[in-house]
Order: sequence, then structure tokens, then C-alpha cells
Amino acid sequence: KALPGNNRCADCAALNPTWASVTYGALLCLECSGRHRGLSVDISFVRSLDLDRWTKDQIHRMVVSGGNLSLNDFFKSNGGAMS
Repeated sequence: KALPGNNRCADCAALNPTWASVTYGALLCLECSGRHRGLSVDISFVRSLDLDRWTKDQIHRMVVSGGNLSLNDFFKSNGGAMS
């Protein structure tokens, strides 16, 4: 949660996200996590920050992602916008 931008959902900017897409290294609110779960685990693998057990690899992937700010900067610079 300490990475830049992780105090808000990567998709809708809601405060204090409690879910994550390990695939994208993004923190998400409950509503957006449901949308990601609907995409299938092949597209976005979603975990709860509080309810699920995390592997060391999953934690590492979240840390090296750079956080929500980094992800949103990537999308903006490549023709998309998240929040």
C-alpha cells in the first residue's frame, strides 16, 4: 500500500482499495475488483489484501510493479487512461 498512488483504486480512484490485481500490480476497490474477476484469471488475477494468503512471488510482483501511479502513467503514455 505504500507505493505511489496506492491509496486510491487504480481504475476509479476510490479511496483505500482493499483488493489487488497481481497481474497488473494494481490496487483496486471492491467494485473494480469484481470487474477484474469477471475478466478471468488469465487476464487479471485478483487477490484480497486482507482475506487471501499471498505467495512471496505475488508480493514481489506487486512491489516491482511500481504501484498504481506507475501503472496509470504507463496507460496514459500509451494511449489509454485508467483513472
